[in-house]
Amino acid sequence: MSPDAPSDWPRESEPLATLPAAAPLPATASEARGQVVAVLQARADHCGTAVGERALADILLVVSELLTNALRHGGGVTRFEVGARAEEIRVTVGDRSTDLPRRRTVDQQRARAGGEGGYGWPLVHELATGITITLERDGKLITVTLPLR
Repeated sequence: MSPDAPSDWPRESEPLATLPAAAPLPATASEARGQVVAVLQARADHCGTAVGERALADILLVVSELLTNALRHGGGVTRFEVGARAEEIRVTVGDRSTDLPRRRTVDQQRARAGGEGGYGWPLVHELATGITITLERDGKLITVTLPLR
């Protein structure tokens, strides 16, 4: 397995494209989306098929939500990995908080100042085909898998 591939993918299903090991951690959701697009372009160059428009929009929305939550609630991004296979992409975002994301009820969303926020985590659950949260001594990793079609 390449050293920059998402660490829990089995060897027989290595990603076709990943971020380089030296890729900087994204400081904004926009930077993260740019890195994801670069991985998806490398995947398309390798296998000859582009990601569908709807799948791309879903992936970029999930990446934006995960990065924004890490920055807003998690004390900053500590890890960012992206790996794309022929049919799916896996994105891992690490932050400094051991607090687990939680879904808010409609009443909790309304009670928040200005009624904003609380929609991202349910969207991630709706769009991802797999979600894994790994607690570490000094934070957590959230790994999501999304289809490319």
